[in-house]
Amino acid sequence: MSNLPTWALRTSVCAVLATLGPQPAFANEVTQLDEIVVTATREATPLAKAPISIGKVNEKTIAETKPTFIGQVLDKIPGVHMTDLGNEQHNLSIRQPMTYSAVYQYLEDGVPIRPVGIFNHNALYEINLPGSDGIEVVKGPASSLYGSNAVGGAVNFTTAAPSAELTWNVAGQLSSEGYRRVDAGLSNSWGDTGLRIAGYSATRGESWQDYNAMDKTGVTARLDHWLSDALLWKSVLTYSKLDTDMPGSLNESDYNARPGYSYQTFTTRQVEALRASTSLAGELNAGGFSSATLYYRDNSTYQLPSYLIFNTGPNSASGRTTDNTFTSLGLSAFHRQQWGDLKLTVGGLIEASPNDQRETNLSIVRDPKTGKYLSYKTGSVRRDYRVDLGNQAVFADANYQITRGLGVNGALRYDRVSYDFTNHLTPSATTGAASQKQSFADVSPKIGFTWDAAKNVFVYGGYSQGFTPPEVGALFSSASVPNLQSASFDQFELGARFSPLAGVKIDAAIYRLDGEDELVNYSIVPGKSEPRNAGKTRHEGIELGLDWALSNQWSTKLAGQYARHVYREYRPSPVENYAGKDIPAAPQWQGTLEIAYKPLTNIRIALETTYLGQYWMDNSNTVEYKGHTLFNLRGEYQQHGWTVWAQALNLSNAHYADIAASSYKGVGAHNGDTQDTYSPGAPRSFFVGIAYAFDGKGAGR
Repeated sequence: MSNLPTWALRTSVCAVLATLGPQPAFANEVTQLDEIVVTATREATPLAKAPISIGKVNEKTIAETKPTFIGQVLDKIPGVHMTDLGNEQHNLSIRQPMTYSAVYQYLEDGVPIRPVGIFNHNALYEINLPGSDGIEVVKGPASSLYGSNAVGGAVNFTTAAPSAELTWNVAGQLSSEGYRRVDAGLSNSWGDTGLRIAGYSATRGESWQDYNAMDKTGVTARLDHWLSDALLWKSVLTYSKLDTDMPGSLNESDYNARPGYSYQTFTTRQVEALRASTSLAGELNAGGFSSATLYYRDNSTYQLPSYLIFNTGPNSASGRTTDNTFTSLGLSAFHRQQWGDLKLTVGGLIEASPNDQRETNLSIVRDPKTGKYLSYKTGSVRRDYRVDLGNQAVFADANYQITRGLGVNGALRYDRVSYDFTNHLTPSATTGAASQKQSFADVSPKIGFTWDAAKNVFVYGGYSQGFTPPEVGALFSSASVPNLQSASFDQFELGARFSPLAGVKIDAAIYRLDGEDELVNYSIVPGKSEPRNAGKTRHEGIELGLDWALSNQWSTKLAGQYARHVYREYRPSPVENYAGKDIPAAPQWQGTLEIAYKPLTNIRIALETTYLGQYWMDNSNTVEYKGHTLFNLRGEYQQHGWTVWAQALNLSNAHYADIAASSYKGVGAHNGDTQDTYSPGAPRSFFVGIAYAFDGKGAGR
């Protein structure tokens, strides 16, 4: 095969496990000088040389932060903000407002965690973070590599490989606000085979919020087997289960006077998700690398959600339950070949995902004095249908080095998305459309350049396009199916990574992202609406990341952005026109700054501030959320395998909202108690924890 030694062969294979995750522990003998990412090109690339805007949260940052919510580490990436909606529920902002729309692709080892057509903005509660050794975020359209919904960006969690020797760890923590959690992990290798299992169990009882209990379990198992020095067989199983109350939002008066109050007493979300994949990847020919991944998903989500409860009178309300299940079977494969300065990757995907949805109407009793919803009775079945979701794709990516410092790259992907809809009820305005088939075909191009402008100065730029097909709910919710097409998004970006001084790393990017044919829920007449491709938006901004090691004791990290998100066209009814207005929930300024101090090698203290700027709550740009600044203090001490830590989140006990919205249309009187909603943020909270890790050498590490 090759005259290289075994460890070198395995290192080279690990360096190109594009969709298969991080470098396995067998290559630990080699010191990795550069941060490596795989999501940008499906190939291991030094982060400093990635040809598009991408950020990474590495294993060290995760260990230092000890997040109980993924947003606590994702927000450390410039241009990324994850909204905390409680108990791991969330939405996300990457080159988009804080949105619930299907404009992101969530992946595990390069495989989407959900099928196309049934996007869930909360889907990252299906991730088991202890199973990962890093998170990579492509900012802006990545549809040329990852298909539909990868418009604002793609978020990829890379699973951690087994260790070369026996290691295990256990940790426990608790908070002043009722949060309890236990983590555990075990890893070992036997010759050419390695196994790693890691997971956690968390619960929340009584807390600052009246109705907010939660139980969450997550576990990931990864099995690696080297069939030869250059061919890895990897299998991953991830399971998660979440059972949480849904306290909902508050009106203006209650948000200001009693932010821990909740109108809810029975709303719930129950999620169970299983993902399994097995893959082969390696160097099967000279200059080539091949990968094939077979994957399976099984997911069920039952909800009686707070956001589907509507007042119908002083002591009554309506609501509904939703029960959504899907399974998926898919195959993703690619081959990469290099001929001198030209590198070409070709691949494809095929996936089938049967999806069943059932909704039941509820009549609800409401206490007019307290505003609480007390009880409910089950009514008629509102929806009952199946959709057979299909996705087929082919893609190609090419990179050519014109000179030693100048390269060009391009990519093209074709996707076909199909919906085979079967309605088990008689079609109507409420039960949905008649049984039928719909399909959408989209081509996603990308072209760019890279330039080593000077020593420690790397410049990149280019154009990329993404797309989002209509979701199942938009297509089949009414008796008549609207004539919809995929929304498209065109982006131009220019970025640079450079190191002007020793110990200083700067990552900066500027972009403009235009959306076309975006869906608008158009009100034909009061009480009757339909989705239309009637929206155009513009998203433009500057992102800046700074990593500065001032000395062996002091370091600082900054992740910040300035952005504008504007409607170019947006007419949701015959009498409303918001063209030129800022999009709601779109702060112009956002950032995170951390200053860390290590007086000794085994002690770390960090002060972090997070800032979210002012934004409009309504389309008419009349109702304003003022923004907020939070402070977090973290400290830890390590000795002989033991780690003890303490954290104070929201140190100044600021009163703030994780997200705020208003239905006010800019006409008539504004009433904050009937038109505005606030999701209150947690008050000052203290966390303490202890962990022990065994390093496989007969002692703790």
